[in-house]
Amino acid sequence: MSISSKVTYITTVITAITMAIVLILLYSSIRLMIYQSTKKDLIESVRPWLVTPMGRMHNPKNDIYISKDGIVIVDPYEIGPINKIGKFEINGRTYLFLRAENLIVGKDITPIVNYLNNIKEIFVYIFVISLSLISFLTYFITKKSTKHLRNFVSELSKIKGDNLSYRFIKPNTHDEVYELVEKFNELMDRVEKNYKLQEEFVSNVSHELKTPIANLIGYSKMLERWGHKDEQILKEAIDSIAQTSKQMKELVENMILLSKNLELDMEQINLRTLVEGIVAGYKDIEIKIIGDGTILANKEALEIVIKNLIENAIYHGKAPVEIKLYQDRIEVTDHGEGISNDLRERIFEKFHKSRKSKGHGLGLYIVKKLCDQMGLDIYIKKDKYTTFVVERSEKK
Repeated sequence: MSISSKVTYITTVITAITMAIVLILLYSSIRLMIYQSTKKDLIESVRPWLVTPMGRMHNPKNDIYISKDGIVIVDPYEIGPINKIGKFEINGRTYLFLRAENLIVGKDITPIVNYLNNIKEIFVYIFVISLSLISFLTYFITKKSTKHLRNFVSELSKIKGDNLSYRFIKPNTHDEVYELVEKFNELMDRVEKNYKLQEEFVSNVSHELKTPIANLIGYSKMLERWGHKDEQILKEAIDSIAQTSKQMKELVENMILLSKNLELDMEQINLRTLVEGIVAGYKDIEIKIIGDGTILANKEALEIVIKNLIENAIYHGKAPVEIKLYQDRIEVTDHGEGISNDLRERIFEKFHKSRKSKGHGLGLYIVKKLCDQMGLDIYIKKDKYTTFVVERSEKK
């Protein structure tokens, strides 16, 4: 059942119940008032009979029935003695009989009954016509109101798995359908972004693993052919396989990190405590820590950033490595030959590395990506040595 049909059905049922209650109460009120007024008029008409001897006064109205102790005193309708009170059908007419002290008085109320029946018929017509009109208008308005929703569902069925860039045009309604389209487009943005990350991950891993896999296959064949006879070849092959496996492990871990669309929780971090904990893992390397401070960042992400910068300084620079800490600022310096100007411009690009580098060109790219996610700036300071600066600018 469509939304229009459901809304129409529910609205019609609720309206029918409400109108029925209102009309029944209204009819009952009208009926009660008319009968009370008729009874009052009937009692007032025979009041002189109650205070004046019957022989001195005639019936003031020629349509009032009067009897006493079963004896008919006035009978304009020729219905004979009546000893009961209430509303009765006699000879196709409706009469109302009341007791007034020792008298029974009555009156033909057929016109009143007909009038009430006419009101009842009018209310039934009002009920049927109003209910039909409300049902029609409800269905029409609901159908029109859900037009954008039906269009949304229709267009949604046309989206294929490879069409993740499709976005719905927001309707000019500013209602729940507008919010639905807006939220769906936001969902598609996230789906497309994550899909591209996964696609990029597969492509990059496939590309970067070709060489180490080829090396593993080559050394395996070399072991198979000469490893049993030549210990030097055996040692060389085993060392190369171990080193290649380690590189593959690092590559896969880095690629998995890049494929994630991280949502980082930020906190104020004590830089001295964090850096001392990281440096404790580099026992054979001379690393100096100078200064102190705090910075708003994600602890795990900032730890990865600092580790990568330290390892970059160790592998591509020269000891000692200096880490200077300030408020909202970190500087990592090595005392190597420095970085050429052309390399400075591309150093944060993915898979970009110098000819002497044995890495995969992902370390500094990961550093830049994590800094961007934390709202931090990273750049190379113009100096004699290579100094990477990570800081939170005032604007951020």
